[in-house]
Amino acid sequence: MKDAPPPFANRIMRKARSLFMRSELQDYLCSMSADNPLRGMPTKIVGDASADPTEFFDHYDAFGYWVAARLARQTRKRRILDIGSPKAQNAILAAYHDVTAIVLADCHDRLSAIRYVQHDVTLPLPFPAGAFDCFTSTVALPLIGLGRYGDRLDGDSLPNLLSELGRIMSDDAILLISMTVGPNLLAFNNGWYLDLATIRSLFAGWRIVETVADSWSSPKVFSRGDASQRFVNLEQLPVIARGDYRVVFFALVRETQPTDGLQ
Repeated sequence: MKDAPPPFANRIMRKARSLFMRSELQDYLCSMSADNPLRGMPTKIVGDASADPTEFFDHYDAFGYWVAARLARQTRKRRILDIGSPKAQNAILAAYHDVTAIVLADCHDRLSAIRYVQHDVTLPLPFPAGAFDCFTSTVALPLIGLGRYGDRLDGDSLPNLLSELGRIMSDDAILLISMTVGPNLLAFNNGWYLDLATIRSLFAGWRIVETVADSWSSPKVFSRGDASQRFVNLEQLPVIARGDYRVVFFALVRETQPTDGLQ
């Protein structure tokens, strides 16, 4: 789940900037050649809508790629249930897989093949046993039951949801999730940071078969270093201080499921 950036300050800056842009507009118009088909068209100044040319590949982008690449290595069409992942990720997966996305409100997608179900996941899931063979969730599980997105306040919601996943996922299902990993801490209104032992306890009956950690995903570390060293195994992360975390991708299968063919 991505948070929308606050737009108010940006609007003020753009309005103020527009007062000083007339000369820039004139310079731009004067640079047009006489045979330019755009020459002479109406113009208006909308303020400073420029942007940083650096397009950062954030952990949401990375997780979406990791999920798509992992599923592409299998020739199988999956029945995917998603909670909280970006709509673009789900839409791309829905081009080949059957994707059901649980949402709290209508996202007005009338183009993709996603099946949307409006439901609060603090309540039992409205699906029969064995309905899905893949579950995806992008850093949404640590937020469930905290009321941050309009869901119910419920301190038992995460273990209850994971119990429900055990019911509705097939015996050969795979869970592809990202979590905020660090010393155990409830950062209320932001989410749970959980250590590996706690994550294993929550996912009793499931076995971790792969981890990928985004070492640049800490909100407290701004010195990023060599990008080739950014994505590492969970065991390669440095010691994380309390109150800090890293976003880690997990692939899990049932304890009884063999690992062969999952990579």
